[in-house]
Amino acid sequence: MKMDIRILDSHLREYLDTKASPQEIARYVSLCGPTFDRTRKLEGDYLYEIEVTTNRVDAASVVGIAREAAAILPQFGIKAKFKRPGDKKIDEPKGKNLPLKITADLKLERRLTGVVFENFENFNTPKWMKSRLEASGVRSLNAVIDITNYVMITTGHPCHAFDYDKIKGSTISVRESKKGETITTLDGKKYKLLGGDIIFEDKDKRIIDLPGIMGLENSVVSKNTKRVLLFFDNNDPVRIRRTSMGLAIRTMAATMNEKNVDPELINISLSLGAKLFTTICKASIASKVYDFYPKPYKTKRVSTSNKFITKIMGVKIEKGKINSLLTALEFNPKWDGDKLSVSIPSFRAEDINIEEDIVEEVARIYGYHNLPSELMLGKLPEPVFNTPFEFEENLRQTLKALGGAEVLTYSLVSKGLEPGTALRLKNPLGIDTEYLRTSLKPSLLEAVKTNIGLKSPYHLFEIANIYLPKKADLPEERMMLAGILTNYDFRKAKGVVEELLSSLNISLPVKIEKVGSNYYYEFEVEKLEKHVRPKTFTPIPKYPPQIEDITVTIPEGKRVGEVVQFIKQTSNLIQSIELVDVYERNFTFRISYQHPEKTLSDKEVEKIRAKIDKNLS
Repeated sequence: MKMDIRILDSHLREYLDTKASPQEIARYVSLCGPTFDRTRKLEGDYLYEIEVTTNRVDAASVVGIAREAAAILPQFGIKAKFKRPGDKKIDEPKGKNLPLKITADLKLERRLTGVVFENFENFNTPKWMKSRLEASGVRSLNAVIDITNYVMITTGHPCHAFDYDKIKGSTISVRESKKGETITTLDGKKYKLLGGDIIFEDKDKRIIDLPGIMGLENSVVSKNTKRVLLFFDNNDPVRIRRTSMGLAIRTMAATMNEKNVDPELINISLSLGAKLFTTICKASIASKVYDFYPKPYKTKRVSTSNKFITKIMGVKIEKGKINSLLTALEFNPKWDGDKLSVSIPSFRAEDINIEEDIVEEVARIYGYHNLPSELMLGKLPEPVFNTPFEFEENLRQTLKALGGAEVLTYSLVSKGLEPGTALRLKNPLGIDTEYLRTSLKPSLLEAVKTNIGLKSPYHLFEIANIYLPKKADLPEERMMLAGILTNYDFRKAKGVVEELLSSLNISLPVKIEKVGSNYYYEFEVEKLEKHVRPKTFTPIPKYPPQIEDITVTIPEGKRVGEVVQFIKQTSNLIQSIELVDVYERNFTFRISYQHPEKTLSDKEVEKIRAKIDKNLS
């Protein structure tokens, strides 16, 4: 699992002091930290497209990438320094303090922090901020909303702006939702809550926010807003994930909050937000900072030893080097002889828990490419043959050689595409993905719909599970091969499937179903594999065949395949029959006659042909 973020080089360098080029930053950080998938020029700047693993939410921000780059670049001989963001305390106003009452349950919230601003003179977002937001995939709306999004992509902690005057009684109470309660999000969509979701309500018991996921319509900032509450909520990540997936609301804030964002980040985030409100919006601070934080982070320590680090890495690193590597990541190492105790910064508290985690940090900044490479000792394991994967891959390669294109479709389908017996998910993401499919046919037909503009013949196939309900048990997962041939002549469609079976040396009757203008086939993979016969070697015949074409008029109602089998049964000297031409109901077959021990004479072939003519007529 991963997170993809996009940031501009100019934004990164606000927190990273280095002369490294964008290409050098991307190359070297990718070797030891988050992966820079792509670096490209964008309007006089450079845009980085970065993949961050899901356990490293601390790196999914401009500040996080700057910290990583400052630790990594010096290992490649490039000077770099992390410019730590400020956490200057807000100057609380004298003589004026707009009230805010916060009540919360510790099982729902770890920290809630807010401050009120008033006297807004500007709602227009400056061009530089718009550029950075849009490059990151965030649409610019107005200065107030844009500042909250800018803080999130910069520091890594989501935040929200409320219209302070819409919060009745200046009260925010945090509680669990009741099943069936309804909300309207700021984009105008209505949702029924699942129950157990984290919600904010005001003194009038109105739900005013779905914290950590999306704001609501009844408290959103508008052009008529006079006073704004800048608010940070650090929520239970498990509930955020459950609500976000259950309601199918996937926002950038939800994606970050469900991964355990560090509550200590609120300090720098609030400082940055306040600075932007006062400089861009020309707003003034109208309240003290309200901070509900009953259990602040207590530094934890993880212990290891130089001996253990050497054993795991396979190379001995001096204590001084280990110190510099860990310190660059804002860890605090302390030695007692060979023993090492490391204090963990709050932003890494969730993914650094055991001594192996410390070794991993040392190893990746030191550089995996610098570790010695040694061939594995011992006997090589015997290869595993005849696995289901091998057979499935054989099917794929054969169908691709026959002109097929493999598709991968969802295992979940809508109600209209499944019978009443299909299993329904309790918390589907949407109406299109409610039921576990019991056939691959609906999925393939949907794939055909997306290619409806193609007039030339094409062949789609899929190898995937279907899910057959079982009473009081999990469904049976059955691996199926199915394909659909569109704009195909029926004989060619049938020929594709027959050739598939022939290449596997399988002799099975083939039934191809016509679905509109499409031909559909389906096999159970396990049963198909059981019918595979071992291939035998047949020597190349010493004597040449006699080949001739015959044209047969086949009346309506007679199947061509039956005629072919009938002709074949006439003589065991008929080696092959191929349909080469069709005109109206006249079918031309190319017949190959061959004797294993001699060359057939014209008279011998003539006798067989006469028998064919007699039997056919």
